[in-house]
Amino acid sequence: MATRWDNLPGLNDDVVERSIEDYKKMKKGQNVDSSKTKGSAREIVREAGQRGQNRNAGRAGLAGAALQAGYESGRALDERTGVGKKMVGGSSALKAIADKMGESDRVKLSEDSKDRIAHAENAKALREVDAEKEGMKKGGKVKKYARGGGIEQRGKTRGRFV
Repeated sequence: MATRWDNLPGLNDDVVERSIEDYKKMKKGQNVDSSKTKGSAREIVREAGQRGQNRNAGRAGLAGAALQAGYESGRALDERTGVGKKMVGGSSALKAIADKMGESDRVKLSEDSKDRIAHAENAKALREVDAEKEGMKKGGKVKKYARGGGIEQRGKTRGRFV
């Protein structure tokens, strides 16, 4: 069990209660010069505030990691099963919001954006056709080398394939 003198938060502590205590210690440690404490007591209050700050930072890191893990597992579940899309599609509240939204509130692609998307899709399709002609599975082109197999005879690339 973590003590009040540890820099790391305890795993079995009441998170809210201990976070509030540590926040109060942090504030007290930052304002120690305006308090009535004297001598070495000031340094002790500052150290307690620093430990409280370290524990709260540790709690924030753990909360962020838990949030990220939950997001990733939920996303993986949604990609496998499609549950999220079904929930959003079947939500009467979202349908009501979409119905009340005007055309000006909805996101629209500009003509330039549409052209860029179409161009990217066409380029991908052309690469796939070229790959099939060359007998490759994943696309790309075969580099045609001059005599010598493509190895530079002089210079910094000597002995390496280009």
